[in-house]
Amino acid sequence: MRNIEIDDEVFGYLQSKAIPFVETPNLTLRRLFSLNGKQTRIEKPSSQIVQEQRKGRRKKQPKTDLSKLVQVGLLQEGQTLYLIDYQGQKVQGYDSTISGNNLLLNNELFSMSELAKECLKKEGFSSESVRGPAHWSNADGISDEELWNQYLKTF
Repeated sequence: MRNIEIDDEVFGYLQSKAIPFVETPNLTLRRLFSLNGKQTRIEKPSSQIVQEQRKGRRKKQPKTDLSKLVQVGLLQEGQTLYLIDYQGQKVQGYDSTISGNNLLLNNELFSMSELAKECLKKEGFSSESVRGPAHWSNADGISDEELWNQYLKTF
């Protein structure tokens, strides 16, 4: 772990972007810089993406983009999302917080699918592939998948 010095203006900005009582300054910076604890991937040049598309290997579109749902007001930064099992029941103990395009649980950032898979596994469900957006819902019981479909229809 490294220490850095920042001036009062930068610290004030950082505080304004933090999720109160949840994020440390490091977690806030990770969210703002879209870092999730894994090695940062280097984006491919657009020419390479075009070549891959010609070969039939297209880059997958996101199943849901939390940050876009926040931008349009369907969700809010820092809002709690609830884990839903395969029977549509709310699973206690895994309430997570929206942080950028990720979910925050126990001071760790996860993708929706990664966290749903891990939590459902702890509850006795197992699957190699989990559609995360279908397993997270707001307090009204509307899944992120449903919100994303609403977003796609509207925008």
